[in-house]
Amino acid sequence: MKFGVRAHDFGKYDAKILAEKIREVGFEAVHLAVKKSLPGMNGNIDVKQEDIEYIVDAFCGIEISVLGSYIDFTTDDEDIWKKHRYEFIAALKISKPFKALYVGSESSYGEVDMENKVRLFPKLLKRLDGILNEADKYDAYVAMEPVALHTLYSAEYTAKMLNTLNSDRLKIIFDPLNVLTKERVDSQEALWKECIDAFGKETKIIHLKDGAFPAKGRHVACKLGEGIMRYDIIKDWLKKEKPDISVIREEERAEYAKEDLAFMKNLFR
Repeated sequence: MKFGVRAHDFGKYDAKILAEKIREVGFEAVHLAVKKSLPGMNGNIDVKQEDIEYIVDAFCGIEISVLGSYIDFTTDDEDIWKKHRYEFIAALKISKPFKALYVGSESSYGEVDMENKVRLFPKLLKRLDGILNEADKYDAYVAMEPVALHTLYSAEYTAKMLNTLNSDRLKIIFDPLNVLTKERVDSQEALWKECIDAFGKETKIIHLKDGAFPAKGRHVACKLGEGIMRYDIIKDWLKKEKPDISVIREEERAEYAKEDLAFMKNLFR
């Protein structure tokens, strides 16, 4: 099992400086979004061959588990979709030279109400099917991340997506806190079982974070082990079924990064 971090949680720096900050803590892998992590990069379309060589050299010894390219698969604005599609395909093109295992995205931007989750789901499938055809061209793999607020919001819908598209190029990033709602905090163990049954086989990356739900809004992040997350079922599943998976810490803060890494190692080893 590899323990990693979302690169831009450390800030936006030259690749060599950023990689060294991550390496100093002891992380072995990264979720790298170039436009959020590296100065001068407005997106994947800006990445040139010399940039790839420089970044790969900078992160030598650190696995690029996910090349993050978060786009809105379900926008109703066709002009926005064309730009997002172009950006995502650019990520697919460079994923192999980057030695990135997956190109990752969520399904939507912002909060999607239930009526629109149902309405937009066929659009997600259609657009994602086209993206998977592009992934075939570049020998790349797409990892979609379910989020309770988005179109791909539940274990059921994620299983439906996987079964409908039936593509070896389509995998899952499982971020438990992103699929947890306030209403299910006290029954989260049952939720984890639902998720594992629905898409556990295709889960290739774990995003790990912790937090608490305020009266309104999304969770408030905190140090691992100090929030609402109960990890036992996920821990037991990963140790038994996926001992080689990469576990990526999200919403990291430099001041307690070493403590979080120690927590991760203690939890999963």
